[in-house]
Amino acid sequence: MEVARLKSGALLQNSSISEGRMRFIGGLLLIDSGGTLQVVGRFDGTGNFEWSGPWKFDSGDGEIAGNVKLTGDFDLTGQMDVTGGIEILGPGKIKVGNVIIENGRITAGTGAAQVTIDGETGKVTAGDMTMDPTVSGGALTFANGAQVFTDDDTVQLYKGSSVVQVTDSYARLQNGGDVVEINDNGIRMSPGAIPTTPGTGLPVPGVLIQAPNGYVRKSDGT
Repeated sequence: MEVARLKSGALLQNSSISEGRMRFIGGLLLIDSGGTLQVVGRFDGTGNFEWSGPWKFDSGDGEIAGNVKLTGDFDLTGQMDVTGGIEILGPGKIKVGNVIIENGRITAGTGAAQVTIDGETGKVTAGDMTMDPTVSGGALTFANGAQVFTDDDTVQLYKGSSVVQVTDSYARLQNGGDVVEINDNGIRMSPGAIPTTPGTGLPVPGVLIQAPNGYVRKSDGT
């Protein structure tokens, strides 16, 4: 009877090992039926560690040495300090508030005040206004077709058939074919910039006068 109880008893139940070691060679340590593996001290291992199911580190500082690969969504609560670079390979998105970095483009804000920086084209768009480095030497364009742009020599404001040009040596105002220019030699006007008015009573043509409506005209000698 004593031998039977010895054979069928749970020999390791409520047992302990002091200053010793338990070794499993080619076997399996299985904890099932709601059991718990509790470690007070250190947990060291060499080899692969695979886990299926939820897991949680409740507290304490941690450190990972080596490469880490995450597959799936990753939620971070708290502050992340990065020493080094962050590189996103392939399609990806970084969103902080209303700022989105995605596919080489940075977008900030919403609606009419939204600002977009396109890393591929170099364009910067703020609402309906676009800064385009590919136009001349760089241009600022507006929704109504107006442009402010520069080339090797000038800065120009352009809308329809009207242009204002500024260089180191002159400032020019032009509408269609009519030009008024200020340079080192004085003021130059194209022939059609000031219309001729007959019947002024001035015997000399080309005299500048101011009409009652405020426009500048020139006499025709009659």
